[in-house]
Amino acid sequence: MQKGSHDVLYRVNGDILSALKTSEDIGWESVTEFSVQRIMYIASVLFSFRHENEFNPFEQDYDFSVSLRGPFSAIIPRSLSFLLANEFIYYTDHKELSLSDRQMPDLYSMPYFKERKDWIESIIYILGIYGEEKIYDFVFRDPQYQDNIQRNSIKEINIKPGNKTDITIRKMKAAFEKSLGSSASELENKKYLDMYFDYVFSKILRGETE
Repeated sequence: MQKGSHDVLYRVNGDILSALKTSEDIGWESVTEFSVQRIMYIASVLFSFRHENEFNPFEQDYDFSVSLRGPFSAIIPRSLSFLLANEFIYYTDHKELSLSDRQMPDLYSMPYFKERKDWIESIIYILGIYGEEKIYDFVFRDPQYQDNIQRNSIKEINIKPGNKTDITIRKMKAAFEKSLGSSASELENKKYLDMYFDYVFSKILRGETE
C-alpha cells in the first residue's frame, strides 16, 4: 500500500490520538511535534524487537528519514494537519499539541488498532518512567540512525528486521533475557520494557553497549 494513502493517514491518526491520550493519562498536559515523531519512531523500531516473528503494523505506514531534530516521517505532519483541522487536537499557548474536548472516533474497527494502541501506551509509559531526554538519547545512539548521519544520507531509515539497530538490540535482548531466565516470556510489555531499559542504561553507563 502506498505511503500517504487515505488508509495510512487513518491509521496514523489513530496512533497520534492514542499517543496524546496516553500522554494525558500519565500527566503530560501537551506534547511537542518532535516528541510525536520520536515516539512513533521508537514504537516502530522496538515493536519487532519485542514481538519477534509477528507482523509489525507500524512498518508499512512510516517512512523515517534523518533530520536535525531527530527521525522524521512526512506522514505525521499530514496527520497533525488533519486532526487540527477537524478539531480533535489543538495547539497550546506553548505551541504544543493537546487533545481537544471533541469525542474521539471509534478506531477499534481499524486493523491492528488495539495492538498499535497498546504498544504506544507501553512506549509512553517508559518515557514517563525514564524521562523523554534519556529515551531520546537512546534514539540518537541508534546504530541505524547514526549510520544515516555518518553517510550524510537523507534516505529512508531502514526500520525493517535485520537493520543495524535490530541486530544490536537483539544482541542485548539475548543477554538481557538470559539474565532473567524463563520469566522473560511471562512479562507483560510495560514490565518487560521497564526492565530492559534499566538493563540497557546500566550498560550504557558502564560503556558496555557494543
